[in-house]
Amino acid sequence: PKKATAPTIINILLFFIYLWGLGFSVTYFIYSKNRDHEKPKNDFWEREIMNISIGLGVFAILSIILNFFRVPLDWKIFLLLSLMIPLWAGFRFCKKNGFKLPTKFPKLVLTKNNLFVLAAAFIFAVSLYIYASGAFAYPYLEDEDPWGHSIGVKYVALNKDAYNPITATVQEAESILSYIDPYPPAYDVLMGVLHQTSPDLNWTIKFFNALIISLGLLFFYFFANSFTENKTKALAATFFLAVIPSYLSHFIWAHSMTITLLFHALYAFTKIFEEKKWAIVLAV
Repeated sequence: PKKATAPTIINILLFFIYLWGLGFSVTYFIYSKNRDHEKPKNDFWEREIMNISIGLGVFAILSIILNFFRVPLDWKIFLLLSLMIPLWAGFRFCKKNGFKLPTKFPKLVLTKNNLFVLAAAFIFAVSLYIYASGAFAYPYLEDEDPWGHSIGVKYVALNKDAYNPITATVQEAESILSYIDPYPPAYDVLMGVLHQTSPDLNWTIKFFNALIISLGLLFFYFFANSFTENKTKALAATFFLAVIPSYLSHFIWAHSMTITLLFHALYAFTKIFEEKKWAIVLAV
């Protein structure tokens, strides 16, 4: 829809770093025993992609906690918090191996499981193209919700805060920022943090809204696979979810994030039967 530039590419990378890092930080202590002593039960792609999904939920509650304690909602703080555990885990791994460079690298083998993941990734890519193309088909925002969220996103980006400003009346504050306080502000905070490193507000909310929706289909595949224990059924379910007209569109509102959060919550619930520590992830 729009030619990629260095700032947009960097912003997309930051988005995945925030989410993967926060997801890794929560699941590391679940997987750490397997990492140290045995082969992890989860496939590599499932584990790392679901870390991104879980990180979205962690970002939501973390933003509320930081805002409650009046910690600035600054992208550098989120970056630091998302990288603390991964860097510590990396240092621990390097120390265990005597800080030696690996002599052998894992081979990329195309397995049946990887083919199903590729198929789910293809559904994600097609979905992203459709949603992003629709969002960028015209320069303006449509209807009421996107305009309301754009004001909240700009407010968070500039003020690094998700509480309403002091106004003469409550009604006056609500008319200015209808989706901040007391409305759960995690969606606007995420977009606002991303807007801090991306000068184009319109591009930021349109692209990342479409990206979150489309990633939800990928996250749904891994939940469905964990629930049914059948990759074929999981892929079919993902396809039907992607094509039914009652699912999300490129419309910009918090539902895009809310429904996506549901999938990794259900995923964490199915994993409790394998490892009780997943209850912590589900609680978050």
